[in-house]
Amino acid sequence: MGEKNKQTTKEEKQKGKLGKVVIVGRPNVGKSTLFNKLIGKRKAVVEDKPGVTRDKLEDIAKWQNKVFKLVDTGGYMPNVDDFFLPKVREQVQKELPDADAILFVVDGKEGLTPLDEQIAQMLMPYKDKVYVVINKVDSKKAEDNIYDFYKFPFKGYYPVSAIHGTGLGDLLEDLTKEIPTSTVEPEEEEKQKEELKNIPKIALVGRPNVGKSSLFNKIVGDERTIVSPIAGTTVDAIDMLVERNGKKYLFIDTAGIRRPSNVDYGTEFFAVNRSLNAIDRADICVLVIDGKEGVTHQDQRLAGLIQRRGKGLVIDVNKVDLLPLPPEEATKQVKKRLFFVDYAPVVYTMAKTGEGLENLFKAIDKVWEDYNKQHKTSFVNNCIRKIIRDNPPPSYRGKPTKVYYAFQKKNRPPTIVVITNKKEAWKEHYKKFFIKKLRECLGIHHAPLVLEIEERNEE
Repeated sequence: MGEKNKQTTKEEKQKGKLGKVVIVGRPNVGKSTLFNKLIGKRKAVVEDKPGVTRDKLEDIAKWQNKVFKLVDTGGYMPNVDDFFLPKVREQVQKELPDADAILFVVDGKEGLTPLDEQIAQMLMPYKDKVYVVINKVDSKKAEDNIYDFYKFPFKGYYPVSAIHGTGLGDLLEDLTKEIPTSTVEPEEEEKQKEELKNIPKIALVGRPNVGKSSLFNKIVGDERTIVSPIAGTTVDAIDMLVERNGKKYLFIDTAGIRRPSNVDYGTEFFAVNRSLNAIDRADICVLVIDGKEGVTHQDQRLAGLIQRRGKGLVIDVNKVDLLPLPPEEATKQVKKRLFFVDYAPVVYTMAKTGEGLENLFKAIDKVWEDYNKQHKTSFVNNCIRKIIRDNPPPSYRGKPTKVYYAFQKKNRPPTIVVITNKKEAWKEHYKKFFIKKLRECLGIHHAPLVLEIEERNEE
């Protein structure tokens, strides 16, 4: 009877709670590879070089129909002088007390090292929830090294190959028996996916060291990414669901994007590639600009990249305390340098203090509203008729250019298709004028508006 009550209490305690599993270990033992394998996607940057993961990454792992929260931390090095390492240590130690389980990852090929032993000592207060994951066990040498790790008085020992996935079944089977998990039914999973479709996905993008990570941390209210004055600190794209003023937003923090000629193959190459993927995944990009430096050539290139991909855009001039000009004058300069995205709202923030965040969210809401606008075909055609009545398209080879009809093909971004008899007559200068007038009529002021011209031969 007592055992039954104990079990019931445990189940009640776990009900509604999502278990948190934290991955720790020294650098280059395969923590990020394990993280990617367990969440089922390549989210953490993986490279055979110590110290690649500096930021904490979170995602949901799923085993059969059970889900739990998984946290990947930076490589832990107790007594090494490096700018990032004290912050990594602080971040790791912050995660341990409220973890339901800790995956202590070690390298089976390399065997037990003094650094592993130091980390094991740090984990002793949590020994009843530490699972030793002996990674890279895919050779005879690694198999011979396994038993060296059994000296630690931890919960369990699991020889695995994270890159191949071998041995992970036993680990996950034992893990999900002990920690709180949620059961996700297929219907619930579809419902969650449907909900995400209606939440704006926002990528913070910009050159290295303009304050994206500080801004991201202030938005999510937690020091999730390590902030430093050294360019290129963030190497992963990190997603975080944020609720503000009763609305939900999915934020994606990204690595700083440099010009391709300045990017070495390796960590930074993959980080930049991840940032470009984040732009593709996003609905709206917040282009973070250094207030002191103003709009640079690279900022212009990034704005052009966002425009060509048809993404919503908010221009965030960060470090407002370092502005060399009054905000009104600075806005004129920004608009002048980024004239080709004149629909994008400009806001000013100071990421370290959170100043300007309310205006940033208001701008995002405006862009999101316009980005989703959908108009009836009759309304679109009325707008088109008004525009060409006052300013018809240029004639082509002495013959008038006709417009038969138009319709809105889609939103996100709003895309208008115009059917005409002569596509060549629609020169760039007229298309720009046409889009400007179309914006006014359709009430799309803060989002990109895509115009597609299709030709139909006269009968």
